[in-house]
Order: sequence, then structure tokens, then C-alpha cells
Amino acid sequence: MATATTTKRKHPYFATVPAQEIVPIINGNYESSVRGIFVIGDVTGLPLVKVAANQGVEVIEKMAARGAFRNGEASEHLDLVIIGGGPAGLSAAVEAQKRDLRYVVLERGKAASTVRGFPPGKMVYAEPRFLKNESALDVEGAHEKSAFLRMIDRVIEEHGLKIREGTEVSRVVKKGEHHFAVETKDGKTFPARNVLVAVGRQGQPRLLDVPGADRAHKVTYRLHTPDDYRDKDVLIVGGGNSAIEAALMLMDHNRVTLAYRGEDFFRAKEDNRRQLEDAEQGGKLIVLRKSKVKAIRETDLDIDVDGTARTLPNDNVIILIGTLPPVDFLLDMGLELDGIWTKKRVLWSVVGLALGIFVYFFAKHFVLHPDAVDDGFILIPGLAWLFRIIPNHFNFTNLYGFYYLLYFTSIAVFGIYWGFRYKHKLIWRRNLSAIFFNWGIWWGLPTFLVVFIGANPYTPFLQRLVNAWPLNMTAFQVPDLTGPGHPAWWQTFAIVGVVWAVVLTFIVLPLFTLRFGKIYCSHVCSCGALAETVGNSFRHRGPKGDGPRRLEKVGFVFILLATVATIADLLGWKGPFGWYHVGVGTFLAGALSIGLYPFLGQRMWCRMWCPLAFWMNFWGRWSRFRITPEKGKCIDCNVCNQYCQMGIDIKSRALQGKPVTLVDTPCVGCAECVVRCPMGILHLGELPADNRTGAKTGRSPVFPVKARVRKILDIPKMNDLSLHNRGGGQ
Repeated sequence: MATATTTKRKHPYFATVPAQEIVPIINGNYESSVRGIFVIGDVTGLPLVKVAANQGVEVIEKMAARGAFRNGEASEHLDLVIIGGGPAGLSAAVEAQKRDLRYVVLERGKAASTVRGFPPGKMVYAEPRFLKNESALDVEGAHEKSAFLRMIDRVIEEHGLKIREGTEVSRVVKKGEHHFAVETKDGKTFPARNVLVAVGRQGQPRLLDVPGADRAHKVTYRLHTPDDYRDKDVLIVGGGNSAIEAALMLMDHNRVTLAYRGEDFFRAKEDNRRQLEDAEQGGKLIVLRKSKVKAIRETDLDIDVDGTARTLPNDNVIILIGTLPPVDFLLDMGLELDGIWTKKRVLWSVVGLALGIFVYFFAKHFVLHPDAVDDGFILIPGLAWLFRIIPNHFNFTNLYGFYYLLYFTSIAVFGIYWGFRYKHKLIWRRNLSAIFFNWGIWWGLPTFLVVFIGANPYTPFLQRLVNAWPLNMTAFQVPDLTGPGHPAWWQTFAIVGVVWAVVLTFIVLPLFTLRFGKIYCSHVCSCGALAETVGNSFRHRGPKGDGPRRLEKVGFVFILLATVATIADLLGWKGPFGWYHVGVGTFLAGALSIGLYPFLGQRMWCRMWCPLAFWMNFWGRWSRFRITPEKGKCIDCNVCNQYCQMGIDIKSRALQGKPVTLVDTPCVGCAECVVRCPMGILHLGELPADNRTGAKTGRSPVFPVKARVRKILDIPKMNDLSLHNRGGGQ
């Protein structure tokens, strides 16, 4: 496929997520970062017709409940301007009409323009089936394109919706509190109290940057109708479902060539790939893989196919290489977009990093109790009252010790909080496991043993029980447990602890990984426990794409560094161990990774640098662990990819019906994709028996409809400004 380009950006920006994951930051009422501007529908990142229609109902209800409308109040302002006439915007318009609001829908094309651009005969599916339709739009079941559009036209007529088609909004200007000016490209201005953005994400096509691509009479970015093409040499550029469907639709009456820059059509649905393969083998069309268009002329074109230049006769070129989200339009309104690094986000990331550096490098020198003041220590006044609650022998007299109390307490508090928030058995299992191993074994039990019975030999053993090398770099050190009044047999526990550390690292953990995958990282490890609980709000911020995935492979270097430092330490040379502790154990694992949770997601340490994670990656290539999709049921919504903290392209595997394994991914088995999938088609392990044939079961995928809709589909409620998307840095 040829190189894609775009028109020059009005707002240059830097993003760490793919374009399809750049979404407006909204709260539980669908309100954006600009008060009075609300956002619903496809543009929020969930391209489902029924969900968009339901959001149209709910947003009007929520706006009315908050007093956003002033019915009967004398004003030239409209109560609401709705930008976009798709299912979301039209559903909201019906609700506005029922409430006698002063509103207008501004649509730059025709109502439901995205569906109007579908090829004839394409189906519009009302997924997920188990979600009840709350809107006036008949979006239940499956509709052929023309039937769906007739339904849309009927709703507009029956309800008398105030819609202006062919009216493109150029910008939205906030004049004051509940005062917006919505300006259109034809020079009109609509004053409004509130603005509802429901524009979708299919507006601007990706353009081809080659000579001749501007030949408008033969180059198009949409297949309007197959009747326009008869006995033509047609080149279709693209590798997704739209390109394949266009090629299949035109091949019977034309000479069709499909050009794709890749080799495997991994983003296409299984049925489309099968039909394409059959057509190619039957000689009905030509597929050119690893190809790039070089130039387009009047009667032919040049194309590079896997390094070989070719010239093809050509009458028409149809370019279907995807669309761009309306980023410039949203930025023009002043909306904050998740995934884009603004100046404020850069500033706060520096603050977060500085805070992380302070906690991990300097907090040890700040004490909380006057009795702990000594040379080189600084007292933080006013905190001595804490020791009326926390006994002095808890050893939390300095700020660093208190940080660890906060660290593990937060795991417990947030673990329980997210369990109640999700109400899903997989999340409860994950979080309770993390709480048990960290509070019960790794930190809590050893700490309380020391507090209540004084020094004891069990602590070193307990802290090695689940904390393996090379994450625990002191696992192979034999501590001296004998002191005044201590029995000699105590030292036996120190030796047993080291022996167990060797067994855990080189036998137990590899066998565990072969059977269960890397769920140690999400269910046991203290780093992972903090990530899955405190850091759960930021999982969608993890960098995505080929670049971060290439960087992940460098992580095996850290196993080598950990090995060198450990061997040097055991031989008595402390230098490498100290350097590793400061550079990797303190800076990367602590200051950098935790300090940047709100900006780069909560798994940078686990993805890029953790030597234990890469030790498990090595064994994972033979693991039985998998997350298996139900074939043919993925709707390409991208929710699984958006919320995968490890940056795995789950969607492409689901579209192909292929499982996520540890052969080529760093999956930690957190099950977030399983929980969030709106179709409930992802399963830990093999498919359930009733799904292996691909038959429709008619059941709600995981748990009751209301709970599933509220906790999974209703994404804005999990993206509220105060907790989720603001994340301390937005």
C-alpha cells in the first residue's frame, strides 16, 4: 500500500498512542474539559451504533438534571447545538425535541453520512446484542444499508427533527459561561448555551502522497456505487475490510487489482480474508502484497511490488487506507485529548518525575519525629501526631519508610475499590490475589512480625517466598540473623531462604510460567500489584505501536546486567551491584516508572526494563497460556487495544481468530481485555465448549446485562475527570 499522508496540521502535536486512540477527555456526564461542551458517539472511542444512540438519550437526561437548559427563559441562545447527524446526534435530537428544547442539528453532509458512504448491500449491525436499545432509533438487529437509511429518514420526519444538512461547522468559540458561538463555513453563527459534539471519527480520509494522486476524475477515496465501474482496470489501495469488500464487489465486472503494503491482511475479518483468498485463487482478482504506488497517470500507473517496479494499465484508483480522527477540530474548541502531549502534560510529567526522584533518592533524609533527628537528617514539622496512631517501632520515622506504608496500603484500598467498581470475578481474583501476596506475605506479615514480636528469623524467608530474583536482587545474599540473645539456629532460616530463592527463580517460576503464563506480574508481584490497583486509571496511556514494541526487545539486556551485578556482589565486588541498584532498581523501577504513571501508563517498568519479566518472557514461548477470541465475532472497536497496558495488538488477533500467547507478546494476564470487550468474545484459556463451533449462544457473555453495560460499555464513567483521565497530570 502506498504511503499515507495527511493535510498539514493546524495544530502540530505529539502523541504516544495511535490516532484511533486519541479521544476527548470526558467525565461521567459526557462533558469535556471545556464546561458546556459535551461529547458522545464514535468520537469517544467506541464505534457501536446502539451504544451511540443510547448515549444520545443519556446525555440529554444528564444535562437536564444538571440544569444545563433554561426552558422558557428569554434568550436568543439555543439550548443546544448538536454537531453531527449520526445515530448519536439524532438520538439526542429526539430527546431534545421531547423536552421542547431550542436546538438544531448541524450536519456537514447528509444524516447518517458514514452509513451513506457504505457500499450497497453492506450490513449495519446492532451490537452488542445483549444491550437494550433505549433510543427512538430502531437499531436492534441487523439492517442492510438502504433499510437503515430509510429508518433514519423516517425518524427525522416523524419527530420533525430540526436538522440542517450540508452545514459544516468551522469552529466553536466560547464567549462566556453557557455562551458559545458555533460558526459554520457558510458564514452563519448559532449562539448556544451548550454544544454537543457527535461527529464520529470517519471524516478525513488518509491521502496518498504520490504524483498523480490529485487526478480527481480517476482517483477517489470512497466507493460510492459499483455501477460506476464497468469493464475498467481498477486499482484498490488498502488492506482493511473496506478495501477487501470493495475489491470483492467490483471483481465480477472489472479487472481488479488490490495493492497492499503488508503481507498478511491481519486487520481484516476472517470471512473477508477467506473470500479474498478464494477470489485470488480463482483468478477473479489480483492481489499485490508488499506493494507501494509510485505514480498515477491518465491510462496507467507505476507500482513497486516487493522491490520490483511494474507498470499497470489503469482507469480508476480507489484509495481505502483509513480515516483520521477530527483532532484539529477538537483542539480548535480547546478540548483536552487523551494521548496528546500538551505543554501542561509535559510540565506535569516533569513534576511527576521530580516527585518520583525525591521519594526514591531523598526521602530517606527527611524524618517525621523529633527523636529521629540526627546529622544529615531534616525534620518535617507537624507530623509527630502520626506516631500516636503508628507505633514508633514500625520504623516509619523517616519519609521513605512512611512511603512504603502508603505504597502497600494503597494496593489494598485501590484493589478493593476497583473490585467494587468493575463487579467482575476476574478483577476480584486479580486484586485479591495481589493484596494477599503483598499484605499477607511480601510486606505485611514480615513487618507486623517485627512489630509485635521483635526481631525474628522468619522475615528474610517470608520476603523471599514470592519475591524472586532478578527482581529481588538480594535474594541470594545470606543475611546475618544472629545477634545478642539470638539462638544460633536462626541462621538456618537465612540459608533456607537463599536455597528457596534459587528454587523459586530457576524451577518454580519457569514451571509456573509454562502453565499459567506471566500472571505472576499481575497477581503476585509488588510492582504489578501497584500497577493493577493504584495505576489502573492510567492503563490506556501506555505507548502503542511498532516503536515501543521494538524497544521492549531491548529488555533482555537487563537480565544480563542483573546477572553481572549479582555475580560481582557474591564475589565481593560491590560496585556493579550498587550501580545497578541506583540506576535500575531505584531510578527505572521506582522514580521513573511510578512517577510517570499518569503520562505513560503504569507498566513501563514491566514492559521495558524488568529483568524478571524478561526471564518469564523467555519461558513464555513454550507456555500454555492464551487469551482466545471467538472467531468471526470481533467488531473492530479497538477497546481491547486501547486499554491494554502492555501495548499488545489484541484486536488484529481477534479479527483473525488467533489467540494472544506469550510466543510474541509480553501479556501479563491481567484480563482487562477480557473484561472490557463489549462483545464478551475474549476468553482466558481455551474457548468455552459452547463457543468452539462459533455458534450463537444468545447468552450475555460474562455477567448480567446491566452490570456489563455499566461497567464495560459505559466507558465515560470509567474516564471521569476526577479519577480516570485527569490522572493527576491532565
